[in-house]
Amino acid sequence: MFTRFVFVPVVLFCTVLPSGALIVPFTEDFTSGNAGWSTGNTNVAAVWSATGGVADAGYVASTGTVLASGFGAIVFRGNASADASGDAFVGDWLTGGVSAFSAFVRHDAPTSLNFYARLDAGAGRAGSTVDFSVPSGTWFQLNVPLVDSPSSFQSFGAGSFNTVFSGIQNVQIAISTNQAPAVVGQTYNIGLDRVAIVPEPGTMSLLVLTACLAAFGAWRKLRAASPN
Repeated sequence: MFTRFVFVPVVLFCTVLPSGALIVPFTEDFTSGNAGWSTGNTNVAAVWSATGGVADAGYVASTGTVLASGFGAIVFRGNASADASGDAFVGDWLTGGVSAFSAFVRHDAPTSLNFYARLDAGAGRAGSTVDFSVPSGTWFQLNVPLVDSPSSFQSFGAGSFNTVFSGIQNVQIAISTNQAPAVVGQTYNIGLDRVAIVPEPGTMSLLVLTACLAAFGAWRKLRAASPN
């Protein structure tokens, strides 16, 4: 008599919620195209390159002019109206268990530039993150914990933390107006890669547990069906 051991792979499942097409976790790494992302002008597609991104993989590019007033200049738009990233960012980030947003940015200005992310729910409701000082010529990660705190967000427009993040429609990257005087009015080349949302630790633990239980159940069925 012998016992046969059956290896059952454990798959980590993503959370896909009915509100929009939200997928958690999700990373847009632009491996095969611009994924529907546009420049600051929604009618102009972001330029895709197969190499040159983080780890020399794909990325998208645009240009942006540093403005002296207003809300700065949006340089990338991942909008629901264009089905950007298959609407993977669209939906309720709160019930979806999103704990952080991140993106890699690069530029060719002669000095550091300040960037921020604008996470938009429409109707003037948008969470504008704190500024990130991005050095010239290198990929830099903007990493924003999803918490209702001035350490993460400068403002929520016409909304609040809850009204913004219960219905995200658009993910946008912008150049801040908070800049060195020498770069104001100048236009630079900007790159974007690895735009991501990740689940809170509790949600990730639940996903792992669910996957393990499913794998264990499959193993028991196979074991019961196998002869000794």
